[in-house]
Amino acid sequence: MSCFLHRMERKQQRREARIRLQVQPSFSAEPIYGCSRCGHALFEESTKFESGTGFPSFWAHKGEGVVQRQLSTYGRERIQLLCGGCGQHLGHLFPNKHTPSRLRYCINAAAIVML
Repeated sequence: MSCFLHRMERKQQRREARIRLQVQPSFSAEPIYGCSRCGHALFEESTKFESGTGFPSFWAHKGEGVVQRQLSTYGRERIQLLCGGCGQHLGHLFPNKHTPSRLRYCINAAAIVML
């Protein structure tokens, strides 16, 4: 094999290794969901549950990650959820008697990413 071909092959192997490393998710003992805009940690995987609404739902948030704001829109009272890092709208908070906290954080899927 010529020296040129050998160098090209090694260069291709390094490029493929970089691509593989970028695609691989980082290891974490428990996945954390964060804000899709700023990456602020919001929810732990252990608090996620299937609510039957089609939206990602959690029964608790992580630390100071989520800010609650009272809303009076469309003739009803609701609690809006905002990212504590950047203020992005995340979803709404509802009562739910089937969770340990008796709350359901109903989140827009586009507002969160797995960190």
